[in-house]
Amino acid sequence: MSKGDRHGSLSVPLRLISDGQLAWSATVPASALLDPESRDVLRIADVEVPLDSDVDVAVALELIGGGLSVAGEVTAAWRGPCARCWLLLDGEVRTAVREVFTSEPREGEQYRLGPEYADLTPMVREAVLLELPIEAIRCPHPEPCPNLPAELAEASEEASEGGSAELADPRWEALEALEALRGRTDETS
Repeated sequence: MSKGDRHGSLSVPLRLISDGQLAWSATVPASALLDPESRDVLRIADVEVPLDSDVDVAVALELIGGGLSVAGEVTAAWRGPCARCWLLLDGEVRTAVREVFTSEPREGEQYRLGPEYADLTPMVREAVLLELPIEAIRCPHPEPCPNLPAELAEASEEASEGGSAELADPRWEALEALEALRGRTDETS
């Protein structure tokens, strides 16, 4: 049996699970994933899920001894700044989920199963947050990026003209000076 909900909730009525299995899909606004107790935005560092975007959930639910097994896929959009030029970029996170719901869940290992519903919201929220990029995001612009600050753009041009093989970031100058001083100290020892 397959059921779904477009822009509905992620609370799945257990009465719909016939023969012990159910294929379920839903599309909900990202704002539906907010934790009602904290109302924190869906964000990791500078990357966030726009609250007006959709989150797609496609899972298979199966009754197991004393609980419910949920396995499938969650897809959500994200927005974050380029690590080079700070231009806002859009991307998509797609992650597999495989979780267990029980009436007496172990903290951090299982989710709460209600007597009549399985609320997939906490599972989906955590799956999305865990998959957001936390490392530097590079923009798709070719070198040199038109959005780079002037000092970085000049260094990039020099590198492309056969100068330095690496893009020199002026923020690292102090560290490079310390490294050079350390190298001279090691030579005199």
